[in-house]
Amino acid sequence: MAMASGAQLYQECWESWPGTARWCMRFALAQIWSSVAGHLFFVTGPRFISDSTNKDEIELFQMTRLVLAIPLGLLAMFHLVENAKPQPRLRALIMARVSMFEFCVKITYYSMMATGREWAWQNMRCYDVRPIYLTRWLGWTFAIPTLLVMNYYPILDDRSFSEGVRRIFPQMAATAAYCWACYMGCVITDAWYGWYLNTLGCVAYVAVVVDTVCLTAERILYTDQPILKGYSIIVKECVFVIYTCVWLLGNWGYTSSYSVQRFYSVSDVSLKSTMCVLMFFFWSMEEEKKEDSDQEKDKTS
Repeated sequence: MAMASGAQLYQECWESWPGTARWCMRFALAQIWSSVAGHLFFVTGPRFISDSTNKDEIELFQMTRLVLAIPLGLLAMFHLVENAKPQPRLRALIMARVSMFEFCVKITYYSMMATGREWAWQNMRCYDVRPIYLTRWLGWTFAIPTLLVMNYYPILDDRSFSEGVRRIFPQMAATAAYCWACYMGCVITDAWYGWYLNTLGCVAYVAVVVDTVCLTAERILYTDQPILKGYSIIVKECVFVIYTCVWLLGNWGYTSSYSVQRFYSVSDVSLKSTMCVLMFFFWSMEEEKKEDSDQEKDKTS
């Protein structure tokens, strides 16, 4: 019964998604099955022991988890203040909770990496011997889809939270899947299948970008504060392109392991903090607009 209702819900969602979202879902499924095949039929490379990892990288992780606590604390204060109002804004509370979850995920995996539970394996696609941290890629599997909710839900302001998540679910699935596919592509010993997984992840990312462009073009003219919301989407996409380039340059041996990890850490803090700052602008301007409309109603009544 539950399986039948789930299949019916998926069919309804599939019919409601545009063609670009359906391609995201197809790539998500392709990555899932390809990653499962990588687990079953291929061998992973050697594991790094904690004593052999770069100590500078561990210190970087320790500092990053402390810095991430600052925006988390500010978000918690914002949530408390908003929740204490006589008429709290539901959308603002939802986004504050989503953002707090995002920062909690990041603090969790940075804390694990900083305390010796980084679960590092050798990156077999690199030309040198360097670690790839399973903990980070597991964290990204949850954190990046959550960031998509932070990024896109504001432009879907005519829909409920569940309806908004339903529209961007194919992107969330594709991004979670490419995190795992690219990780598997870096740790298995077979070079051909490893690069196949990495290439599949990059192509899936392109499909996500195409759906992002279509969604933004569809919604940006009909949403409040289109400039701010469009800017937040552009910033996220630019940083994600740089993410991909840094990851590929690291695999090709053009950047050191520490440089790659430093970029990841700095961008993890700056990008998410920027998203949260922009959301504060969304809600403050929304509140001012509501107050102005209320004053106009009072004048005319």
